[in-house]
Amino acid sequence: MEIIKSRYGIERTVEKLDVNRIRVMGESLITRGSEDDAGNQTMFDFEGGPCLNVGGTIKYLGTDFKILSIKSEKTKIENVSSVVLEVLY
Repeated sequence: MEIIKSRYGIERTVEKLDVNRIRVMGESLITRGSEDDAGNQTMFDFEGGPCLNVGGTIKYLGTDFKILSIKSEKTKIENVSSVVLEVLY
């Protein structure tokens, strides 16, 4: 697991779930997202970052991973957002 900070200093956890999946989770009062015409999530933006895009990259433990898909997760904790990224090394 790795901790990154938003531009406001709020911590986000980045955790590798398996070879092809990474979870990003953290407190965020506001989030934004977008979908393609087929309803697939293509972007997720935490308040203050990171902004994650399909086709973009995420750095985890010094390695860049290409983001293939984004899936938002429901959390039981108020104002905490979570997404699981399908990635390619």
